[in-house]
Amino acid sequence: PGADNIMNIGGVVMERTQKIPPKAKAFMVCLLGAEYALDAARGQVFDGVKTCLERMRIVADLVLLTNLNVRSAYSEWNFHSLPPCTAVCIKRRELAHCVNELLGRGYDRQKVLVVGFGPQCLAAAEKNGVLFYPILPGQEAVCWHSLEEEALPKLLHGTYAGDYQQRLMARHTAALALAG
Repeated sequence: PGADNIMNIGGVVMERTQKIPPKAKAFMVCLLGAEYALDAARGQVFDGVKTCLERMRIVADLVLLTNLNVRSAYSEWNFHSLPPCTAVCIKRRELAHCVNELLGRGYDRQKVLVVGFGPQCLAAAEKNGVLFYPILPGQEAVCWHSLEEEALPKLLHGTYAGDYQQRLMARHTAALALAG
């Protein structure tokens, strides 16, 4: 392919026509929007985001599903010096459909973690039978630290599903009620 058909997304060189690069690791963490990592009021990432993403990318493919075009998403991600990830534009597509496409790369559903907040993010995880981790509004820094220190080890050791997942779902439901 010609140079015009090649782009570098988070350290992954892709053809513009290629939607999703091949699976590289056994685990996948799917971030449903950069807004869960970026504190717009402060113009920087939330505390704990960079170290959490650095640690996760050692063991998991990181995928950012975004409404921005891929070039803009990568530019924003790079501006904040966040670890490389694969950005996938989802304009006019349902999140659940996009997560399902990613599962086609061959991941075990119990090794896929969807990170986000809100009914659409939760539905994307539930419809695909994958795990969900909420980044709660007003508690973002605490959530990112907990994701790194508590949730990631549980994901890696196969103890995420069940009681731990249910506690997270209850906190998500309570936060949704408050957000109204």
